Amino acid sequence: MKRMIKFTGISAVVALALTQTLQATPITGSIGFSGVGVTFNSGSAATATAVTSWLSPVVSGVSGTFATPSPFAVANFTPVTFALGNWNFLTTSHINNFWSVGGFTFELLSSYVVAQGGIAGVNAFIIAAGTGIVSGNGYAPTSLDWSFSSQDPSSGTNPVSWTFSASSSTPNTVPDGGATALLLGIALCGVGLLRQKLAA
Repeated sequence: MKRMIKFTGISAVVALALTQTLQATPITGSIGFSGVGVTFNSGSAATATAVTSWLSPVVSGVSGTFATPSPFAVANFTPVTFALGNWNFLTTSHINNFWSVGGFTFELLSSYVVAQGGIAGVNAFIIAAGTGIVSGNGYAPTSLDWSFSSQDPSSGTNPVSWTFSASSSTPNTVPDGGATALLLGIALCGVGLLRQKLAA
């Protein structure tokens, strides 16, 4: 009987811990970044296929979870850390820690070119978009749609301007990775053992 009580107690603690994990709040709202400039793998946004470096990126706008009154609000002009190395506009490869700020981390899942063109140094531009997962600060990992845009400066002395924005219009949490099935399994084992004990 003592073993049964001990097993039931352990099962209840595990189930409670897993339930708390499953009930984490999804991230809502949006966050945007800008910076002094970006470096492309070519001389112009019109011909670039990748960003090779981000120059002084900072937060340029927030809403929802990222904004006040959230306990993890991120202020405008907070420095942002982007992953080192090239980011190719056409990718299906995950980039872990693509950006991080204020305890939030973004995993880039995919990117593609929406539009690109113009004349280098005059009206050249690139618009890319994709999906990713933001997590951190105890919130449930949440899918976000994002976009990036940049254009060449109008004169050769100005830096390349750019913006990156990510948003979640409807909370879309990432699947729990089997925790629900584990909870169900524990519950069924407990019921089975209890029936066995009562039958004896």
